[in-house]
Parts: sequence; C-alpha cells; structure tokens
Amino acid sequence: MIQKIVFIALMVLIIILGVVAHYVHWNPFNPLHGARLTVDNLSREFTYYVPKGLSDHPGLLFVLHGSEMTSAEMRYVTGRQFDRFADKYRDFIVVYPQGFHRYWNDCRRMVFSDAQRLNVNDVGFFSSMAGFFSDKYSIDTSRLFAVGYSNGGQMCYRLAKEIPGMLRGIAVLCASLPLAANDHCSDIGRPVSILVMNGTADPINPYDGGEVRAGSGEARGEVVSTVQTLEFWLDRDSCERASRVEYEFPDLKRKDSSTVIQYSYTSHRTQKQVALVKIINGGHTIPNPGFSFWTKALGNVNKDVNAPEIIVKFFRQLQ
Repeated sequence: MIQKIVFIALMVLIIILGVVAHYVHWNPFNPLHGARLTVDNLSREFTYYVPKGLSDHPGLLFVLHGSEMTSAEMRYVTGRQFDRFADKYRDFIVVYPQGFHRYWNDCRRMVFSDAQRLNVNDVGFFSSMAGFFSDKYSIDTSRLFAVGYSNGGQMCYRLAKEIPGMLRGIAVLCASLPLAANDHCSDIGRPVSILVMNGTADPINPYDGGEVRAGSGEARGEVVSTVQTLEFWLDRDSCERASRVEYEFPDLKRKDSSTVIQYSYTSHRTQKQVALVKIINGGHTIPNPGFSFWTKALGNVNKDVNAPEIIVKFFRQLQ
C-alpha cells in the first residue's frame, strides 16, 4: 500500500511539473509545436521541437515517454536536453509522441493497458508521423531515430523488431527484452543499431532479469537480463565480440554512489553498432543535468553522465 501511495504521489508530481514545463516559455524564439493524426480511426497527438535555423532535409528524433506519463512530462524529465542538442546541431527535429491513454502498445503480453487491450496500432502511428514530417519538412528518411524510457523503451524494442528498416538507430532506457512467453510481437529479424542503458539497481526493470513490477506494484511479466538483451542484439546485428570497446566515465560525483561504463560493439558485415551503458547502482531514472527530482522509490540517480548526450552522440556516429 505504501509503495502504491508513493508511486501515485510521484505521478502527481510529474504531472504538475510537466504542466509547468508545457506552459512556461523556455525559449520564446523556438516554441513547441503540436499536431494530430488519425490512425485506424483513433486521433493521435504529438508535439515537436524545431530548432532555429533548421537545415534542409533534417532528421527526426522520436522521444517516447514511460507508462502513465505524457509527452510533456517526458520532455521535462529529460531536462529538455534533446531540444538543446537540436539547437546545437540544427539538423534534426525532436518529436514527443503521446501514447494512447498514457501507454504504448509494446510487446509484453502482461501489460493490461487500454493500448494493449484495444491493440492500438502504435507502429502505424510512427509511420504516419514520419509521413507528416516528410510532407511538411522534407525530412531525410534515412535519419530517423527513436529513444524510449521504460514502457517507451519497450515500444522501441517493438519498432526495432517490426520496422527496423525505418529507423537508423534506437536507444532504450530502463527496459530489457520481454521473455519469449511474455512477447506477442512479430519479428522480421533485420539488424538495427541500438543502445541500451540500464541501471544495476533498478527496482522496476530488474537488471538481471525477472518480473517487472510497476511502482504501483502491478506485475507486468518477466524480462530477460540486460546481458541477455545485449546478446540478442549482438547476434541480430552480427557484431564481433572482439570489437568491444570499453569506456568508464569519470566519477565526477562520488556522493551519488554510482559509476557508469559503456561497452560498444561494431559489425563489419551489417555496418550496425550495439552499445550497453551500464549504470552501476543506478535506478529507474534518466541521468541528466536538467532534472533530478526522482522519487526514492525509483532508485538511485547517477549524477556523472548526461544520458541524452550519450544517446545523441551514439546516433550521430551511425552510418
């Protein structure tokens, strides 16, 4: 009961902060845009950030929120860092899609949300958004990327399995692949570059695999371990294990009792890349310098790294 109360309190806090983030004019020269599309007779909405001086034929970066969140809240908990990098490079648009009733229809059988119950066509939603931006901004369709947190990360796994050819790269935060018995997705088996960033002390998505439990205590089925998730993508992308490059980020904030190591792999055959960012003693959180108000129920917050910066760097060096 206490765990459920804490979780509800967290959601209320994020909603309040998200509303503030949505209405405060962070940058009056670059306001957030909004749009709607109809997909399979459902009205779907998304917001997007266009940097000043956008280049011709820009790329797209989809940023997917977690369960029971909104797109505005996801923008807030990532500290608007993706917008900041869009301003820096001016060659991609940041898109914040909204899940159906705050959920994505990911691959897990044991998530009983309205999106799952109605089998909402979220894959079609992403294809429709790509068409929208192609018409409006003449985007470079070879430079589409997606990053997702928790339920949004699980949705990224679905995109990677079902429409890998649409995306140049995917990044997943705080999510591991569902166990086969908990997976109802189709899988066309094509390689895709992917980065996985998980915390070893995540109380929601167990780093070593097992049952996922939401902050409310609701069971959402089993996932494999982070290492098994990594191995799945290494095999899919034909990455050579000998290509591994290990990088330990500087431990800048020793008081956070957390360090970060990145393991990177490449494939000469498929030209794909796979990376694991292991956040030692990290929780179900997104490290970044713009937001640190995570509840203790979600575990420890690493203060050494900027997760969006790591992700954007990974995406930008993909072939």
